Amino acid sequence: MYEQASIQGRAGRAERRQAGIQHIPHVLWNLVRHWPMTLMLSIILWWTFMPILWTTITSFKGERELYAYPLRFIPHEPSLRNYRFLVMYLSDLPIYFKNSIITSLGTVALTVVAASLMGYAFARLDFRGRDLIFYSLIVAMFIPHAGGLMAAYELMHTLHLRNSLVGLILLFSSGLSVPLFIMRQSFLAMPRELEDAAMIDGASRWRLFWAIAMPFAAGGAMVVAILTFVRVWGEYLMTITMIDVQRLYTLGVGIVLFSGSGAMTYEDPEISVAGVQAAGYLMAALPAMLLYVFMQKYFVRGLVEGALKF
Repeated sequence: MYEQASIQGRAGRAERRQAGIQHIPHVLWNLVRHWPMTLMLSIILWWTFMPILWTTITSFKGERELYAYPLRFIPHEPSLRNYRFLVMYLSDLPIYFKNSIITSLGTVALTVVAASLMGYAFARLDFRGRDLIFYSLIVAMFIPHAGGLMAAYELMHTLHLRNSLVGLILLFSSGLSVPLFIMRQSFLAMPRELEDAAMIDGASRWRLFWAIAMPFAAGGAMVVAILTFVRVWGEYLMTITMIDVQRLYTLGVGIVLFSGSGAMTYEDPEISVAGVQAAGYLMAALPAMLLYVFMQKYFVRGLVEGALKF
């Protein structure tokens, strides 16, 4: 029986592989038939990934190969020298990483809870001025963060929240326009019959929110969590403005301020300043990229389930 199941399994895999091979010409034909769209998407893809690809290649290049003429796109002798130098000379790297984890996860938790409560209120509760307040909050998403930088600095200084990770978490969590919009759309997609049935069974408004509404809007909450983490993890402007103490720097600020100038005096002449900086930028961006890669299916599911449906 085991051998028969094994044979059937191999046969099934062979059929799926054959079906995939037969599907390739159809895909290629669609790409050729819709060549304007294919060309436009190819240009956008190249424009988007070219900086990332160039930074990755630069991080594996030595001094001579980086400035070689003619320019070599693919390194002939890739090495990890730049990464080794960064880890050895940036001794505060674990501290920066810890600060980024605390700030990002704290902001994610606070943002998801606040946006969920506000989104449910604007979607399911009737009160005076509801729509006016909601649209006023939504307009705030079109205001650049730099426009209110000085006001935020004065407020943080007055509240004694500068040079504090708690202050950063509260500051980043105040940007609720986009999370509020996403959560409101998720709650609007919930059938009214679920609420009516729960109210008839004697459920309170709080129990209705936590036991029925939140599980239904879990996809929207996941979208909010991922977007918030990516936004906070790589944030630089607000952090460098509010934090003056080096031990409280996040990873994005610490990597940017680390110039890598010590590479010129390092014992290995193949260490390059530009290569060290590129390695630092990749190390800083890697956690956010990995999070999105592993959580992509939940992100897409949240969008499909109604997080961005009008």
